[in-house]
Amino acid sequence: MGIEGEGCESAGSTLVQGHCKEQPPSPPSDDEDSSKSTSSGDEDDDWFVSDSEEDEDYENQGAYSPFTVDTFPRASCDYDKQVAVLYGTPDIECRGPSPIMLFPPFKTGYHLFGSDYNLADKSEVTRSNDWDCSNKCRCHPMDLIQFIDVKIAGYQHTHPGRAKIFGFVAARDMIKPLRNYVYNRGLDNCEAVSVKKKDGVACLSLASPARVISMSSRALIEFELHALSEEKTNNDDDVIIEGCTELYDMHATKSFIRNQRLYGQRCALDIKYLVLINAVEARVDINVIRVPVHGINLKLLAKTSGFSNVIRLFQGTVLEVGISASFAVAVGRRNFLDLCIEGSQRDDDSPVQKTQQYECWQCSFGSRYHGVEDLVAELGDFAAVSVKISWTSYEKTY
Repeated sequence: MGIEGEGCESAGSTLVQGHCKEQPPSPPSDDEDSSKSTSSGDEDDDWFVSDSEEDEDYENQGAYSPFTVDTFPRASCDYDKQVAVLYGTPDIECRGPSPIMLFPPFKTGYHLFGSDYNLADKSEVTRSNDWDCSNKCRCHPMDLIQFIDVKIAGYQHTHPGRAKIFGFVAARDMIKPLRNYVYNRGLDNCEAVSVKKKDGVACLSLASPARVISMSSRALIEFELHALSEEKTNNDDDVIIEGCTELYDMHATKSFIRNQRLYGQRCALDIKYLVLINAVEARVDINVIRVPVHGINLKLLAKTSGFSNVIRLFQGTVLEVGISASFAVAVGRRNFLDLCIEGSQRDDDSPVQKTQQYECWQCSFGSRYHGVEDLVAELGDFAAVSVKISWTSYEKTY
């Protein structure tokens, strides 16, 4: 099944007065303030994100060394070709993420998943909440998918410098089977990624889905990724992997994490995600309200439901106040969303500024069906970010 581990039923750690206190906190009620924050940097190491951690896990498996670019299994979307790779490659389970079947992309006509997921409709899902629970709450928890990482692997990048990637990765669920993008870049907004020479791995910068992704026993992921060659500056581009597959929770009763790989002809796609049982949506809205003259380098990171995996929500440079962004994160009921905001002053090229000021703010929020929590993340005396957490469930009783 490719299950790597399970999250705890309640949050494993709560930030209290500047340090991390190991205790099983009491679950918050829907009418109490559940947030606890600190600006201490004592737990910074817990939020360190390394793209090489996953590769090191496979390198430590002794005789089962991970695939290199030269030894990487490759196959088209043809069913027989996929079966040959998945079941005919020796030790494939031990040399990378758990392999799953790659199905062809939908073009026209019949498709195995065409009717279940309405693949002919390429519209994007929108966030809506038309239910009123002011008189009587009709909310129920949902089983949800939370993506952690999406990577390409085994890609032979033959040009100097970074690879320029564009295309999309989207999920479709049974609530409303429309595209819910977690990666979506056009030709004019391609992403320059660093590709490791040995194994051809490159990490893509995920975007927030429009709303959380339901996993009521199954969901679909579809994708089409291109690499733009230096010689090609128009739509004459190269598809490096495209297709779709169905994800299953196998009637799980506990939340878990999976790391899976789809093998294509030119590269593979690695997807790492959580499946959270009995969960709700946390809508994280941030707005930058104070920055220094030369701006700041800003990161917004999250952890959910007792899992240690870091979700990278935002990373970039902010030059002025008023910059805002919104993110949807799945959080288990009777559990916690942990946020970390990191900020550092940008170098102004002045010899007077010898050190770069760095600040980190952390906070935990207890999940609920309803409610809004507003806080201000103070990053020292040089920057501040307003944070609003809104709780929602899309599963209702009529």
